Amino acid sequence: MAISDSASSALKKISQRRSRTMTTIAAEAIEEMIKSGDLVAGDRINESVLADQLGISRGPIREACRSLEQAGLLSNQTNRGMYVREMSVDEAKELYELRGALAGLVGELIVRKASDGQVQDLSELVDRMQTVADKSDTAAYYKLNLRFHDMLVEAAGNAALAETYQRIVNQLHLLRRRGLVQEGNLLVSNKEHRAIADALNARDLEAASQAMKQHVSNGLDRLLASL
Repeated sequence: MAISDSASSALKKISQRRSRTMTTIAAEAIEEMIKSGDLVAGDRINESVLADQLGISRGPIREACRSLEQAGLLSNQTNRGMYVREMSVDEAKELYELRGALAGLVGELIVRKASDGQVQDLSELVDRMQTVADKSDTAAYYKLNLRFHDMLVEAAGNAALAETYQRIVNQLHLLRRRGLVQEGNLLVSNKEHRAIADALNARDLEAASQAMKQHVSNGLDRLLASL
């Protein structure tokens, strides 16, 4: 029996949905590789290797690369392929300026809107971070650091802010890890996290906003010192 136009249309939509799903999986995998440091600025994206690793065709990998290029994580070099984007110092400074302004707003919103449980969870995470910072475990600290900042944005309870903030942070993954690897920076960084948590626990709007902005500013200083 011939396939009707409506059935054909439905099959096409299902195929497109599956493709989008595979593309999403591929994009998230590449993002995670950048976050973890498995892919660093200047690395070439090998579509064949990634396709084999993820067990999917190269099509979704290619689409994922295009979306990550639009997100500012990859760059397309003519006749050479996709590479992890190399960010200039000036570009990083501009992103940190914007991130600092948003971070101040995040602090204010948490004071106004977050539950006591959310604020307590942030304090407990700072305690966990202190444990790994004392051991100079950069890899473990970096993961917890990402979680801490994700929780801050979640606690702010503003979806529009979260979307903008996440786009900025994703691009800064290209550089941010470098600012933590210098000796003593883990302890200094977590001291700033403690100041943020203390201000939030006190429900001090001005102190929370200032602590957030100062932490971002200091993060930029640490990054510049590592370059």
